[in-house]
Amino acid sequence: MKLFPLDTPERFEFHKVIERLERYAQSERGKTFARELVPDHHFDTISEGLNQTHEAKEIVSNGIFFPDYQFPDVKRELGKLRIQNAVLEGQEAIKIFKLASTTAVVIKHLGEKSEEYPALKLITEGIYSSKELVALIDDILEPNGFIRTRASKELGLARKALSEARTKTNKAFEAMVRKYKKLGWLRDYDESFYNDRRVLAVLAEYKRQIDGTLHGSSESGSTAYIEPMQLVPLNNDVAEARQREKKEEYRILKALTDELRPYHDLIQSYERTLGFLDFTFAKARLALEMKASKPIISRHKNIFLREAYHPILLLQNREEEKPTIPLTLNLDPEKRILVISGPNAGGKSISLKTMGLLQIMFQSGLLIPAHEESRMGIFRQLFVDIGDDQSIAYELSTYSSRLIKMKHFLEFAQKQTLFFIDEFGTGSDPELGGAIAEVILGELAQTKAFGVITTHYANIKIMAEDHKAMLNASMLFDEKTLLPKYQLQVGIAGSSYTFEVARKIGLKEEIVERAKQKLDDKKVKFDQLLITLQTKKNQLNKETSILQREKSQVRKEIESSKKVAQTYQEKAENLNFEENKRLIEKGKKYEQFLEGWKVKKNRKDLAHKLTLAAEKEASRKREAAEARKEREKKDRIAKQKANKKERAKIIKEMREVGLKPGDEVKMRGTRQVGVIDEVSKGKATVVFGMVRTIVPIEKLELKKS
Repeated sequence: MKLFPLDTPERFEFHKVIERLERYAQSERGKTFARELVPDHHFDTISEGLNQTHEAKEIVSNGIFFPDYQFPDVKRELGKLRIQNAVLEGQEAIKIFKLASTTAVVIKHLGEKSEEYPALKLITEGIYSSKELVALIDDILEPNGFIRTRASKELGLARKALSEARTKTNKAFEAMVRKYKKLGWLRDYDESFYNDRRVLAVLAEYKRQIDGTLHGSSESGSTAYIEPMQLVPLNNDVAEARQREKKEEYRILKALTDELRPYHDLIQSYERTLGFLDFTFAKARLALEMKASKPIISRHKNIFLREAYHPILLLQNREEEKPTIPLTLNLDPEKRILVISGPNAGGKSISLKTMGLLQIMFQSGLLIPAHEESRMGIFRQLFVDIGDDQSIAYELSTYSSRLIKMKHFLEFAQKQTLFFIDEFGTGSDPELGGAIAEVILGELAQTKAFGVITTHYANIKIMAEDHKAMLNASMLFDEKTLLPKYQLQVGIAGSSYTFEVARKIGLKEEIVERAKQKLDDKKVKFDQLLITLQTKKNQLNKETSILQREKSQVRKEIESSKKVAQTYQEKAENLNFEENKRLIEKGKKYEQFLEGWKVKKNRKDLAHKLTLAAEKEASRKREAAEARKEREKKDRIAKQKANKKERAKIIKEMREVGLKPGDEVKMRGTRQVGVIDEVSKGKATVVFGMVRTIVPIEKLELKKS
């Protein structure tokens, strides 16, 4: 889409829409798509973007299941794959694994739901899920990036040698710990690692009592880290075995990186696909925030907006709990230029900006805050001359600058053009400026371009009334309070209410009348006619609104009566036959009782029978209540037993959880996360940053993923 000037989107505050859209994107790639969003003029591209956003909105708003499409940022990893001898680390390769796995799930889901979401399915067109790529990484690495021992025979032997060396070291070291602990020379945590060497954590006052190498001290100086002399050769064996293991791990990762390198372009396409999917769902969430809908996409040039809102103003007013007035209008090839007039601060510019911003959003594939029956055509060119500084930067302020823009409009406007001009003709002498504006507007009408202008000039209003391609509109004004209603009314020009506002603020009537005498009598009468017409139309609108409310109330009452009648009918039809039979039997017994009661000699016997029947019924109810309580008691006991059994099962499972090298853990009650390097005899060697330490297993817990 050709824009003039180039900062047209900013003039309509499109950047504020983009900022909100970017916040809804979860990935950096999705945010990039949001920042790069610009209006297009190709029907298929716009239609595809709108349909994809609409389908995503339906999924989000209705809580329909959709696979998790979040993925790690692999920009660094893709960069390494482009460098011939670069080697991916385990965690980096796992990021590619997660990206490929997530893409495979999304491709499969959209393939199965292609009929429900045909537009979203197009996002995954042209890519395929590679089982080989996923298997390649999965065979080598654990989910946390730790290299599997089975990755190579040499790695298995190296780790076995390392385990044996550590076992010998542990055995000798534990004997020393017991010895020095009895003497009270050690800290509570007994031991630690320093520069990958196993050392004792000795109280500073006893550090000279132990024969060994001092590797360092704590920050406070209260603890010394000493490697006992007897353990030096054993630690050397561990270091040698560890070096052997690291060397093989590097070789495996280098080989894995070389095997992944040919998949670079496929991995990049995965990243782009999931990023675009994230961007699409961000557009959907933005649409939900704005209560936006997909308008009808027209191949013909027309703009029909029904109950349309300026999105930024709508969200701002919602936060401030203020109402926002929507606008409704229709432009087509017959009436394609809208001339909006009315008083200052009445909402003319906002109406113009609403139309411009919604057109940009629509041609960018964004849903718009308007009724779904709205219809919008596509334009190849968007020309703008907005000279105010309410919220858009004021760039061209002189009349000559505005004329330069008009020159561009006249040279390049055609039937594929949509133009917006705010305060048309201002910046020069009203008489002369109005005359030139009238001629320019006539020339623009000849190009068959669509447009919206705002003006105060009477000659432009008159021209719009007479010209077959133009349509007048005005901003409603309360003639009693002389306050704007911010509501667009199509079909009639608006008065500026110049003299009425002057009287409202207390200007003397004599001054107002003298000002009127300075003007052409026809202009005064014309402005008064506009006020009269608008007053009458306002009154008509009020009466119409009252009639509609009354009609609506009558309709509601009729519907309510129908519902009540239907409810009674359904109840009558749904009466249970057995219940009717029981009531009939009771009725018969009651009649028999009354007949017997009429005979005085039978009354005593009947009273006795009635008492027995009442006692029997009361006894039946008590038994039923006791039986119900007994059932509830049994159910409660059974539930308690089940809960107890379940708790026991959970406790047992927790005790049986095995920790293994490579697991990410943290000390209970802390946030510091480490990685297990070794597990032996109820203790685990854990690497916390640069420090390795041995911790009882019961003091650890697995990091939640």
